[in-house]
Amino acid sequence: MIDLSTSKVLITGVNDMIGLHVLTALKRRGAKVLGIGELGSDLGSLRYLDNQIEHFRPDVVFFIPSDRHGIAVHRRYPGTVYYDSMIVCSHLLEAARKAGVRKVVNVMSNCVYPFNAPIPHREEDIWTGLPEESLIPHAMARRLSLVQAGAYAQQFGMQTASLVLASVFGPHDNFDPATAQVAASMINRFVTAAREDREQVVCWGSGRPTRELIYVDDAVHGILAAAIYYESAEPLNIGTGVEVSIRELTEVVARRAGYAGKVTWDTSKPDGRARVCLDNARMRAELPSWQMRSLDEGMAQTVRWFVDSDHRTAGH
Repeated sequence: MIDLSTSKVLITGVNDMIGLHVLTALKRRGAKVLGIGELGSDLGSLRYLDNQIEHFRPDVVFFIPSDRHGIAVHRRYPGTVYYDSMIVCSHLLEAARKAGVRKVVNVMSNCVYPFNAPIPHREEDIWTGLPEESLIPHAMARRLSLVQAGAYAQQFGMQTASLVLASVFGPHDNFDPATAQVAASMINRFVTAAREDREQVVCWGSGRPTRELIYVDDAVHGILAAAIYYESAEPLNIGTGVEVSIRELTEVVARRAGYAGKVTWDTSKPDGRARVCLDNARMRAELPSWQMRSLDEGMAQTVRWFVDSDHRTAGH
């Protein structure tokens, strides 16, 4: 078991919502922390990462990707997404090994699961098939981090906790409609529509697909608990276990945004994966339990933060 309050901790991705909230939570616990923002696959970024790990000599490293893309980015830039996803994590694991890091916490998206995996997705199902087509570049690159972590554990004894998160939302998310994930994109559009008194909001797809969403503070609680308690090399789902349709999500967001107009569905746009919901049985068995917020509670807090921050179209 690791005592984070007395540990030196390095966190990547602090320019994004999850990394920022992890950084804040660790500071509250008294940890000595070093945050790194956006990392690219260029040599300058990789050398910077090497230097920070070598000089800071952390006990624990949280690898949190600095960008979480929506479906449009995955479709438009598959090569860039694949290369960045693979190179940065692989380089970080090697730098951590050389520096004698005690534990790496490798945070991953649920897109690593096969597109036809049974619901709820169990950790042992990750390798049973290909991810959804548009997500293959990113998902397969992130799956390879599991291979590298396992190999490093076997040869060098380096411990890695690989965590698969439900779709995270909350304050400081990326709300840019061009790159945001589904919940943040909806919040931006419905708050803007309510503010401008628009007659209708057009949403992508049919509204039938389902997703599992987790409020950022609950995701961070799970991430930190896994850093402390989870010692297996097997991946671990972090989620609520609650499945909600995109149409139902739209209704929650519209209500919390105060939008009373019409919602229409553009079925010429892709739906993406049909269903996403994680099996959290291993999480409940391995980590101390905590009370998670409901979707409505989390959405109310997120919309309130978004409005109070006076967002208009994009940004954090």
